[in-house]
Amino acid sequence: MRAIRLKWHQWAVAVVLAATIGGSTVVLAQAQQAPAAAGICTRPERFLTTDDRVAIARVIRERVKQKLGLSDQQAEQIRGILQSWQGETRADMQALCEARVELGQLLASQGSDPAALKAVAERVKAVQGRLVDRRIETAIALKAQLTDEQWAKWVELRKAMGQRWMGRRGQSRL
Repeated sequence: MRAIRLKWHQWAVAVVLAATIGGSTVVLAQAQQAPAAAGICTRPERFLTTDDRVAIARVIRERVKQKLGLSDQQAEQIRGILQSWQGETRADMQALCEARVELGQLLASQGSDPAALKAVAERVKAVQGRLVDRRIETAIALKAQLTDEQWAKWVELRKAMGQRWMGRRGQSRL
């Protein structure tokens, strides 16, 4: 029997169709349960369970540990740093999304108050500033745990991840 080869966009269409068909009853049930949508900034229901995400994170940590040549102690310290960053950042990302949505609504409204626009814009800038500060603090903490060679490898891994997952063409977020 001959194997069927599909292009990436054909796979994407198949996955979207399967998710739409399979998840339509779940979405309808959720829509009936919660008549008022929580908004664009809420996190959607995820396809992966918590156990799945934990297992995937464990595999990724092991790969990074091997690629960078980290000791067990370094790996645990870095894990703690990144988990701390993630925990601290979640609330700010939510606040940033909500402020951006509000700003977009005010900008779209013909009779919006300029003072309200400026106030929301200031909120957006403040949250973005906190996120940048936290990103820099995290990078400094990571750099302190790594040797110069490991840091260079880390930067290269981040660039590769950016190219692969975010289409950033080699720009690092650090």
